[in-house]
Amino acid sequence: MSKKITLRSCAASAVLLAAAAATTGPAHAGDAGAFVGGMLTSRVLNNMHQRTEAEQQQAYYAQQSAQQRPVQQAAPAATPTQTTEQKLDELNKLAAGGYITPEEYKTKKAAIINAM
Repeated sequence: MSKKITLRSCAASAVLLAAAAATTGPAHAGDAGAFVGGMLTSRVLNNMHQRTEAEQQQAYYAQQSAQQRPVQQAAPAATPTQTTEQKLDELNKLAAGGYITPEEYKTKKAAIINAM
């Protein structure tokens, strides 16, 4: 909000400066400073306007992307802990399917049995 107020006050100052320069009469060599000052003011105001527009666009797109994101669903409920027999059955299926090596089978089987 304060950026809009600052932009408006700078714009009003530029208009007043331009009006004052227009009423003084023909341009003279000594008026070069006023001309350069007016050009500088115009450039600064243009930059401020572009920055404000860019910030507004960023805020708009951030809001749009936040609204379009899918709502995160809750994690599935934790499965109840498996019994030792179920763990060994699953391990046997993995070994029979060739998904684990015999060494991995022996290590995991020993860990399951030792956890009893």
